[in-house]
Amino acid sequence: MKLRTVVNELACGALWPARPELLDANVLLTPEYGSTTPGDMLFVRLCRLEDWADGRVSAGERELLLVHAGPKIPADASPAGNVVLISHPSCYEDLRAQFLDLPSRIAVLELLRERMFNAFLGSYDVAQFARRSSEVLGNPVIVLNSDQRVLATAGEFPVDALDVQEVLAQGYISEMVNADMEADGIIEGVRRSHHSILAFSARYARSWVTSMVHFHHLEMGRFDVMEKDRPISGIDLELIDYASQLAGILIDRLGLAGERVGFGSSVLHDLVTGGFVNEETMRAQLGVTHLPRDGSYAMLTFSGQRDADRDYLARVGSMVGRAVRSCLWCIEDGVLCALVPVGRSEAVGYDDYARCVRRLSANSALASMLENNDLRAFVSEPFDEVDRAGARLEQCRLLMRVPDPRARGRVCYFWENRFGVLAAVAGTRERVDMMLDKRVVAMDAYDREHGTAYLETAIMSVRHPGSPAEAAAALSVHRNTYFYRMNKVKELFFVDLKDGEDRLALSFTAQVLEASRR
Repeated sequence: MKLRTVVNELACGALWPARPELLDANVLLTPEYGSTTPGDMLFVRLCRLEDWADGRVSAGERELLLVHAGPKIPADASPAGNVVLISHPSCYEDLRAQFLDLPSRIAVLELLRERMFNAFLGSYDVAQFARRSSEVLGNPVIVLNSDQRVLATAGEFPVDALDVQEVLAQGYISEMVNADMEADGIIEGVRRSHHSILAFSARYARSWVTSMVHFHHLEMGRFDVMEKDRPISGIDLELIDYASQLAGILIDRLGLAGERVGFGSSVLHDLVTGGFVNEETMRAQLGVTHLPRDGSYAMLTFSGQRDADRDYLARVGSMVGRAVRSCLWCIEDGVLCALVPVGRSEAVGYDDYARCVRRLSANSALASMLENNDLRAFVSEPFDEVDRAGARLEQCRLLMRVPDPRARGRVCYFWENRFGVLAAVAGTRERVDMMLDKRVVAMDAYDREHGTAYLETAIMSVRHPGSPAEAAAALSVHRNTYFYRMNKVKELFFVDLKDGEDRLALSFTAQVLEASRR
C-alpha cells in the first residue's frame, strides 16, 4: 500500500510531507516497530505532534513518521526527513484506532490487486479488460486514448447522464466535456500529481476518478471511473492507478494510443473505416486536431521495407508527420496512410491536381525523407468531403499494385497512372482485352512484327493536334514521313485520326496497353 492510500483511508485533511515523493512510498503498517522491513518498503508510525516536536519520537531507519497535528497543521511546523504532517478532525486516540484497523484493509487491497492482474492476464483486448476491471472496481469504467477516443466502456452508466451518453454514442470525449475538465483543473491536476484524483463535478452532480494511462513514461490515454454503484475509497484510488498501468500495456501492445504519442491518428482511423456515427461527430473531432476543416485533401500511402512491421510503419509515420505539416496518419491493415490538406481552390476550374503537386512535390523535407529511407508515396485524387477518405485510401492501395507507376521523383499520383490502375484492377487478360480497341491492338502487333512506328506516330498526332510540325519533331522525322505514316494508319488499320471517336479509342487503348506491360 502507498502512503497516499493510507492518508486517504484515514480521511486526513491537510498534508505536509517533508518531500512530495513520500506520498508514493510503499509502506507497511504494524505495531511491531522493531521488525525489519522487506525490499524498498517503509514502516509507518503514527505519533502526536507534541511528541515529535519535543524529540520524544523520531523516524528510525526504514521508518516513516505520520504526525497527527490535530484539526490544523501549525504554520511554523517544518517537517524533515521521512516525516509527513497530517491534520485530522478526530482526536489522536480515535485516529490511532483507525490506523490500527488499516492492516485488514491492506489484505483487501492485495486481494483486489491480484484479481485486477488476473483480469489483465485473461484479457486479449482493451474492451475485455475494461469489462473485467469494472467488475473488480464495482463501478462503470471508460478507457480513452491520447486522441480522446473511447477505446472501451464497461458497467452501467446512468441513462439520465446525457453528457456521458453523448460520449458513449459518439465514441469521443466532446469538446464541451473536455473543456469543463480543463477549466476545473482536473486534467492538469492528475498530470502534475502523477496519480488518480477523485473529483466532484458540480455541473453534473457526480464524482469521477480520472487516472492517466502511461507506458514507458508516455501519456497514452485515461482510465476514468464513475462513482455510481459503490463509494470510492483510498484503496480504490490505488487500485485504479494499478488498472491504468495495466491498461497502458494493452494499449501499447495493440497500438491504440493515438497520434499524440506516435501511434497514428484515431480520428483518421475512424475516417477511413467509417467509424464515426454521424458527420457532426466527425467534424467535431477534426476540430480537436490540427487539420484545416476547409479546402481539399489527399490520401497518401507509403511503401518501403518489405514485410514491414507496425513499429517500422509507426517510425515512418512520425517522419511523415514532421515532413508534412498539418497531416494526420495512421496504420490501417498493414499500410501506413496519411491525410494531407492541399489548400483551397484558387481558380474557377479544377486546380486540385496542380495544388496537390505543389503541396507534395515541392516539399523538400518530404522528398529528402522519401529518398533517404528508400520510400515511395502514392497519392489519391484530391477530395473535399472528408467522409470520402476511405474510398481515396482504396485508390492509393490500387495505385500501389501498378507494377511500375509513373512518378515525379518518389511521388506517384493516381491521376497520372489512371490507366495503369485500370489495368491492375481488371486483373485477368480477358478483362483487359475487353477495354482495348482491336484496331489499335492490331497496329501495335504490326509494329512489333515489322519494326514500324505507326502506333507511335498516331499517338503523337493525338498529343499534338493540328500541328504536324510538332508531331514530326517529337518523332524526329521529316514532315513528309509523318504524313506518309498517317495515311498508312488509316489505310492499313482503319483508324481515322480526324474522327474524334477514333482519336479517343486510340489514346485510351494505347495507355492501357502501355500500363499492362509494366
